[in-house]
Amino acid sequence: MSGLARMLSDSDRNRDIPLVWNAYEVAEVAHRGQRRTNGDRYITHPVEVATIVAAQGGSVHAVCAALLHDVIEDAAVASGRLHAEFGSEIATLVDDLTSRAIRVGGAEERDLALVTIADRLHNLRTLRRVSAQGRQRTSLDALVFHVPLARQVDAPVLAAEMTDLACAALASLDRRRVREGLSRAAGGMRSWDSRGALEAAAALGGGAAVIGADVVPEWALAAGGAGLLALVAAALFGRDARAAQRLADLIEAWRRR
Repeated sequence: MSGLARMLSDSDRNRDIPLVWNAYEVAEVAHRGQRRTNGDRYITHPVEVATIVAAQGGSVHAVCAALLHDVIEDAAVASGRLHAEFGSEIATLVDDLTSRAIRVGGAEERDLALVTIADRLHNLRTLRRVSAQGRQRTSLDALVFHVPLARQVDAPVLAAEMTDLACAALASLDRRRVREGLSRAAGGMRSWDSRGALEAAAALGGGAAVIGADVVPEWALAAGGAGLLALVAAALFGRDARAAQRLADLIEAWRRR
């Protein structure tokens, strides 16, 4: 927490430190004794997510929500307790993060998106000792949803790092298995409506993204811009039957660069 406190202090946000520290203490007690899949103490994850959010200029509500984002789901802390201790702004953010609701619009929606992006970025940074299936799911989910979301909320540095980390993770997997998995996903989604396809892709990626009802798969293509993202989206949504093969080739080229 010293690095996070120093970051807040250096950006003239000393007044935010007591509230942030209180959120840390609640999270630390809630996650005490828990370990992540890679063996790290669990509390290291929310602290790193909060640090990423703070570095991107997230509000104090977003920083606190980042620290608390897993306490309801993974530590059985009651939502009502968060509302009582931290107020509706922070607690509602945590509620939305727990239900995996992502919206983009006003300041509160940007905070929600920023914590979601930071959460996925830290997961990508710490993929060691995660199963091959988990690395594939996390990486594809990041490329389809989190990279374009980062661009949409004007966080290009986070988008670029996520793209590199996701590509590296996919490059480390067997090309044939990645290609076959994408082909199966594309085939299963071709006959679905756009909303259903989007929800299915979110489930394929671990259920991390539940986008507003007014968003269709074209959002992933239009907002991302990168050729790799377009190929992933094309494969998942059946836009191009050859996209899975080209995706595998592109990942291989990226690995050799």
